[in-house]
Amino acid sequence: MALDQTWEFTALMVASAPGEPGVYALWEKGDLIYYGAALGGTMTIRSRLGDHFSGRDGACTVRATHYSWELSLDPKAREAALLDEYRAAHHRLPRCNAKAA
Repeated sequence: MALDQTWEFTALMVASAPGEPGVYALWEKGDLIYYGAALGGTMTIRSRLGDHFSGRDGACTVRATHYSWELSLDPKAREAALLDEYRAAHHRLPRCNAKAA
């Protein structure tokens, strides 16, 4: 699944996200605010989205209105590539990635 398809960031939709490793993006309205990686094992796309939805990952990402995801065999490398692409295009990190840095 490509990161260009988005779903509403609701408990019901998060519960239907994949229980697999990959990368995900969080959006506030139309603005990308965060890229993250789910490395596998108990850290799945679904579990990481749940952490953001519940506020366990801080106040910045809990404001997300939509999310997207992409399965990946190497989530950390894919996340790094997405962040590099974003930084090259916007000369900064997504807002909530910058707060975490």
